[in-house]
Amino acid sequence: VCSSCAHPRLVVIAPWLSVAAEPGAAPSCPAQCHCEEDGVMLSVDCSELGLSEVPASLSPLTAYLAASQLQKQQATSSILCQAILFFNKVFFFSNYRMLQNNQLSRIPAEALRDLPNLQSLRLDANLISVVPEKSFEGLLSLRHLWLDDNALTEIPVRALNHLPALQAMTLALNQIWHIPDYAFQNLSSLVVLHLHNNRIQRLGANGFDGLHNLETLDLNYNELLEFPGAIRTLGRLQELGFHNNNIKAIPENAFVGNPLLQTIHFYDNPIQFVGQSAFQYLPKLHTLSLNGATDIKEFPDLKGTTSLEAVQAVSARTTFAVLCLSLVTHLSASFHPCGS
Repeated sequence: VCSSCAHPRLVVIAPWLSVAAEPGAAPSCPAQCHCEEDGVMLSVDCSELGLSEVPASLSPLTAYLAASQLQKQQATSSILCQAILFFNKVFFFSNYRMLQNNQLSRIPAEALRDLPNLQSLRLDANLISVVPEKSFEGLLSLRHLWLDDNALTEIPVRALNHLPALQAMTLALNQIWHIPDYAFQNLSSLVVLHLHNNRIQRLGANGFDGLHNLETLDLNYNELLEFPGAIRTLGRLQELGFHNNNIKAIPENAFVGNPLLQTIHFYDNPIQFVGQSAFQYLPKLHTLSLNGATDIKEFPDLKGTTSLEAVQAVSARTTFAVLCLSLVTHLSASFHPCGS
């Protein structure tokens, strides 16, 4: 459906949140937008309108709203497409459409106040640099939020505190440089978080506290200088991406708090050191990618990590023989990474 993101529209179907409507009442639609009813619920399409503000008079029965702009280069569109397709594997969305050509620079707090049934909100690919504290107040049903491809320089911490039901969010393709402590502390339902293609250099030691149900974290293509110990609190994490950063060392017991990890991607980091216990006791881990490591002389001990199916750790000084010897020593006899 979205093999190259060249097509500006696609449709994905999901059940609406059912609510009671007054007899004979019809949801209202902003004059400049296109709307579709599904029972008593409403899908609002405000694409290709060059909007500079969120439309007024949105119906309280609005369950899906999008006001994004996707006039970017093909490479950027491809990245967005991959993120969207990934979300579609995890969640089903309502009458989904790519919405284009708007120029929102901020989210006025009053614009979304009376939308208690809103489940999906698309504000990606605009010019948003400010998200006021009360922007999402009252959006108690919101499950999916796109704020990627904007001009944000920081996590809108106070605004996000009003979204306890949020399950998937992308803040990718912004200019965020830091994740402070407790940035997502009220997002206990969040399962997917995309932060790739920012300028993140530092994470607070408690930056991910509160994300009790997070399964996927994407921090690829940032500027991280150190391994972020903040991930230790993500006890349900399954997929972790840190590739294309500036991380030089993976410490001992790096993933001691992430026993459910299945996939780790660290490739294209200038890794010079990996602690011997870094990848121990990860029984569900099946994919580990460390390509680009510059000075690993000995592959780490994989004790308790018994499900590996694919390991990539190619560098100038890490030989295939060393890798194979380590794997044969620590993995089950039925797995033969070096061939027969």
